[in-house]
Amino acid sequence: MHKRARTGLATAAATAAVLAAVGTAVPAHAADENPARNRVLVVVVDFKDVKHSDAEAVKKDARKEYFDGSQSIAGYYTKVSQGAFTYVPAAEDEVVGPYELDLPQNPCDAGAVNKAARAAVLADGYTEKEDYDSISVLQPGAGSDCGWSGLGSVPGPNTWLQTGEDGRTSKAATVHEFGHNQGYSHHERDECPAGDLGRCTAGEGYSGKSPMGGGGVGVGFAAPELISRSWLPGGQAVTVKKSATFTLGPLYGGAAGGVRALDIPLGKDRLVVEYRHEDPSYTDDEDGNLDAVIEGVHAYRVPEGNYNSSRLIDPTPGQGKGKEDAITSLTDTANKVRVKVGRSGSGSATVSVSLGGVPAPADAGSSEQGNTAAPDPKAQGGEGAPASEKGTDADAPDDHAEKSGAGTGNLAETGGSSTTPLIAGTGAVLAAAGALCLYTFRRRGRRHA
Repeated sequence: MHKRARTGLATAAATAAVLAAVGTAVPAHAADENPARNRVLVVVVDFKDVKHSDAEAVKKDARKEYFDGSQSIAGYYTKVSQGAFTYVPAAEDEVVGPYELDLPQNPCDAGAVNKAARAAVLADGYTEKEDYDSISVLQPGAGSDCGWSGLGSVPGPNTWLQTGEDGRTSKAATVHEFGHNQGYSHHERDECPAGDLGRCTAGEGYSGKSPMGGGGVGVGFAAPELISRSWLPGGQAVTVKKSATFTLGPLYGGAAGGVRALDIPLGKDRLVVEYRHEDPSYTDDEDGNLDAVIEGVHAYRVPEGNYNSSRLIDPTPGQGKGKEDAITSLTDTANKVRVKVGRSGSGSATVSVSLGGVPAPADAGSSEQGNTAAPDPKAQGGEGAPASEKGTDADAPDDHAEKSGAGTGNLAETGGSSTTPLIAGTGAVLAAAGALCLYTFRRRGRRHA
């Protein structure tokens, strides 16, 4: 008989533990609210021809990486959502298995693995929706010739991670794949020399401003991604409707409240501006705090209001991905939009926004100047969407999946051997809910997002 986590005391206790461990990274009011909780069933699987050499060690490591304290996956999502959302264990033991699946050595058909894993946990008494909201499968990576080390449905309830030779999972890859479950695409950049938005071209490399853009766990999600999930509450994101000058606090850390992001009309698109502040307490390891090496005002184009697929605007192509691509000014002559940074540093920034050719006033303003708190965009998938909105079944392939050989629909891949992410397919593929993406990143000899 399996031991499901009791939905009342057990999940509440797990959430409280994460919030307590996060400490000042979450506003004080967050612990008093009721965060949305996604019950994730973490499943260790073996195959007929290859097994984890020490499954209990894999489970022990997974418990820590997924659920144990502020540096876990649960802790990370609690921090970036300001306590609005977290992951909690669906099983009382937190990680279940190992289950030996009737599949050959390290199959790359993620749909077959998912289907077999779901059948195994069902036989053990775990039922989707009744017992868990999402499922994360850990399979042995030894001897694998798959082109991925991690997969995530976009959006949806499924993730797959291959464990390394040491039996451990990659925290960076897990944060990234769970980001795909929230509906996030890979985070790319546009090169816009001198901040001229009329001269932008698709840039090389990824943003470095989000785990979805090769940033790893040393950065938080970018402001458009937070807006898409309503994770900038209480007027922290402001919709700019008239020319004004704003003082922005850092997107992460700092005092609770205040304006942290600007949402600006840009023709059919949106322009989101944020201030990111480098965390001096960061240490150079995977357990570093949010925004370890990012400083300055950054901007993102949001194509036709799709906040899940924003693109960094890089005014200094080729000069870096941390501080060097911060903006000082942006101009869009066609749409009569101008953004100018007056001051940036020491934990705040002053940003002037001129709309319709009307100059912004010199003094820093607020939403009281005729601008309003940004409305909550309709969340695309993620933890709040019913199963019917989270994508197709994992064993129902779409055209893009079949072409890539993954054999499953609505997936994003993590793996390969290069140092930057790569996308398989066209931009139109990424814009669709049934996207299949290829992402690669390497650190310390381990392949992960």
